[in-house]
Amino acid sequence: MKFIDSSIDQFYTQSQEELRLSTGLGPLEFERNKILISRYLTPSAKIADIGGGPGHYAQWLAGLGHDVTLIDPVKKHINQAKKRSGKNFFRCIQGEARHLALDDASQDLIIMHGPLYHLQHEDERIAALREAGRKLKKDGIILGFAITHSASAVAALHSGLIYHHDILAMCTEELSSGIHEPPSEFPFMLPAGFYHRPSELLTEFSLAGFETIEMVPVEGLAWLDGSFFESWADPVKRSQLLRLIQITEKDRELLCFSPHIMVAAKLNADF
Repeated sequence: MKFIDSSIDQFYTQSQEELRLSTGLGPLEFERNKILISRYLTPSAKIADIGGGPGHYAQWLAGLGHDVTLIDPVKKHINQAKKRSGKNFFRCIQGEARHLALDDASQDLIIMHGPLYHLQHEDERIAALREAGRKLKKDGIILGFAITHSASAVAALHSGLIYHHDILAMCTEELSSGIHEPPSEFPFMLPAGFYHRPSELLTEFSLAGFETIEMVPVEGLAWLDGSFFESWADPVKRSQLLRLIQITEKDRELLCFSPHIMVAAKLNADF
C-alpha cells in the first residue's frame, strides 16, 4: 500500500535517518525538541508520535512511562522503530498523517514531525492537522514541527553553497513561495516539500481548528556559532548555547534564523 509520494519513501529508504539525530546539528535538534515536548507532558499520557521515523522520541517517551504509538509511512522506519521498542515498549503502525489508525478523542498529546514539511500542498497539511484534532482528547495538545522558509538560504550562506546556481534558485523559490524542490545533483537534501513562514504556519493551525499556545524555535540562533561542533562538545558552552535559545525563543522576529520551529496548540472550543 502506498502511503506517501514515492520520492519521499525512496529518500528515507536510502538515507540513514536512524543516525541523523546523533550527527551534525542533530544532537542540538534532539535536545531542544525534548525540552519543548517536556513542557506538555502529563503523567502517564497517551501520546501519538506522527512521522516518528525510527523511534528516537517514542523510545524516550515510553521510557518516561507514557503510552506511545508511533505512526510513520516508511516501512524501513517502522522496522527500525520496532527494534527500538524492545527496551521501552511502544506501538508501531505504518500509516499516514491524514488517515490515523487511532480512536477519536483518545490522545493526550500528538507530536507531528514530518507531515507539515513533507506535504507540499496546504489542503494536505490542513487535512493532516484536522485528522490529528479528531484524535485528540478535548483538553489535548498538538505539537507541530515545521521548517522555516529561510532555512535553506541561511544554511547555504553559512556553508558557502549559496553561490551554486541551482542552490540559489532553490533558496529563491523557498523564500518566495515556500515550495522546496531540491536540485537533482544534491540527493542528500530533503525531497519535495514545503517550508513555512511562521505566519503561514499559524494560519494553517487556525484553519484546522486550533488555538495557538506558543510558537518557538527549535535550534534558534545557536547553530550559527562558527565553531558550533567544538562548542557543543564543551558542557559549559553547550549550556550557554541552550540558554541563548531560551532567552530569545519568545522573539518572533528571530524565528526565521532557526531551521525548525514548533507550534503548540489546543483545539478551539468555538470551531
